[in-house]
Amino acid sequence: MTRVAVALLLALTAWVAPAIASSPAGSPASPGTPRLHPPAAPPAGVATPPASPELDCKACHQREHNGVIRMYLGTGGRSAPHVPSHMAELRVECVACHVVPKEVPGAAAIVGQTFRVGEQACLGCHGPKYKGMLDRWVTTLKSMRGIVDKKLAGARATVAAADRKHPKLARAKKLLDDAEYNVRFVALGRGAHNVFYAADLLKLANGWVDEIGVLLGTPAPKVNDALVRGGYCGVMCHEQAGVKLPATVTFGKQRIPHARHVTELGATCTVCHSADKHKAVTAKPADCATCHHSPVNERCEGCHKAQSAFYRGTVETTLVRVEPNVMVNAVGCVGCHDLAKKHTRVAVNEKCIGCHEKSYENFTTEWTAGMDADVRKTADAIAKAGAAVTKVRRAGKKTPEADALLRDARDALTLVRRARGAHNPPAAEALLSAARDKAAAAQSQVTGAR
Repeated sequence: MTRVAVALLLALTAWVAPAIASSPAGSPASPGTPRLHPPAAPPAGVATPPASPELDCKACHQREHNGVIRMYLGTGGRSAPHVPSHMAELRVECVACHVVPKEVPGAAAIVGQTFRVGEQACLGCHGPKYKGMLDRWVTTLKSMRGIVDKKLAGARATVAAADRKHPKLARAKKLLDDAEYNVRFVALGRGAHNVFYAADLLKLANGWVDEIGVLLGTPAPKVNDALVRGGYCGVMCHEQAGVKLPATVTFGKQRIPHARHVTELGATCTVCHSADKHKAVTAKPADCATCHHSPVNERCEGCHKAQSAFYRGTVETTLVRVEPNVMVNAVGCVGCHDLAKKHTRVAVNEKCIGCHEKSYENFTTEWTAGMDADVRKTADAIAKAGAAVTKVRRAGKKTPEADALLRDARDALTLVRRARGAHNPPAAEALLSAARDKAAAAQSQVTGAR
């Protein structure tokens, strides 16, 4: 890159991206902005050529580095939002990173000077933890392109072999063209100039290839594409910078196994986190259901531990003996819960008559309605006993035995509510009956103590 070309490049940058400028043109750089190369002075003894139309470089060299600039500014890819590089937002210009001269001084005086990127520029601003980061970006993007290229080869063959009258062929061709463009743009625009924008473009291309297979009825080749689907965040930055994956995190009011989602369940970073804004969580509670309550997920018991233990008779309680549900060896969770539909009692009823006769159509509704009434009856009994115990305690008397009885009653009620009694009706009925007996005994204790 000649000194004149550098000046032209900087002018083009200002022309293409006025929206990201944080201060008016010509204003002093903000504190902390990396120092750039000063404008080149002509070598000693070399006269500056006069301005002349015949010496206009653009007559032969058209739009030099335009693809690289657009990559850096986060624009130019297909169907991707505008995501400028973090360094572009800080107005870090090309020569802040391209610091290694290519030409020796003697040759540079004749052919001009080109500056290659040097890792020392990264370390000078970001410190030693960024050592190897640039190389990691380059190699990871290369791996991602390789994954998408394999799938693209299959998509090209699928489109080429498709019936010319296929109603979805035009859509498939458009997706193939867009995917190929994005992959090519990342390669030629040097994706490391804006690594997360480049990764987003490859992620889009990967999704389009999968859609082509769905449209034309020929699935894309089976390739481990977790890296492209959103696993690139950790690989490109976190691992290199020594960021540790937390075992658990809080989402809403729930503690969830963060590391397990990544290492065991195959969730990629961008399933829950923004691909554009660092650390931003984009997932909503309803999004969890797309995996956890999808028709293909049968790992219900991993989260619904209380319901599972109640159904299987492994719940821990000393109040009653809990036997497994009679259906436990024949019916799993999805045998009753249709995850493709909204979860209602009507939907469960429909599953019942898939195995049982028509008379079972309203069985679940009647069953659960009776259980709900039993829960309310038990809750009222515990509340009445609790009020009696509180009254005696306020009179200055101690009630240790009544307190213990009430504690057992409340534990039994809580267990049935949390585990949903319909998962094991005999156990639920026994626990609720025991809870009412405990409540009555507690009330008798304090009544006799008055």
